[in-house]
Amino acid sequence: MAEIVGAVTTLGRSLFPQMLGGLLPMQVIAYFKVGEGGWVNPGSGKVPRTPDASFTDLDAVLDAGRLPLNKRYPADSTGTFQKAFVGGDLTFVGPSTLRCRCFLDFGEFNDDGFGNDPEIWEIGAFDAAGNMIGYGTFPLQLKDITKQLENFLRFVF
Repeated sequence: MAEIVGAVTTLGRSLFPQMLGGLLPMQVIAYFKVGEGGWVNPGSGKVPRTPDASFTDLDAVLDAGRLPLNKRYPADSTGTFQKAFVGGDLTFVGPSTLRCRCFLDFGEFNDDGFGNDPEIWEIGAFDAAGNMIGYGTFPLQLKDITKQLENFLRFVF
């Protein structure tokens, strides 16, 4: 289990006041994604990249749209997995923190699409319209069929 402090995205900071003001339909935070992006290798091995609040999706997803020269990750290191939040996964921690339980069960995300166990470094929370509201990175978590992963993503507003 890990407690991950996430960054509220620039998009999230823009959408919430508009929703609260009735200028946009209210969207709830509905699901999370984990991915194999979100790391950098400074020469001594992979470490989590500083979360970037300007991201609109996981870095592994955004990498697909980068020019070949600007790609951050090898093609076999861009796997992602999405899962809906269920009742009790989102809790309010006063005075201004949302805590999101992001749980991967034994049978979930055990293949990165290339036959490898996923190396998870990043996580994002999304509203029902598909907007990434928060993003975080963390030290490597290897996912395979023998384990469950439970992370708690915290956003301070």
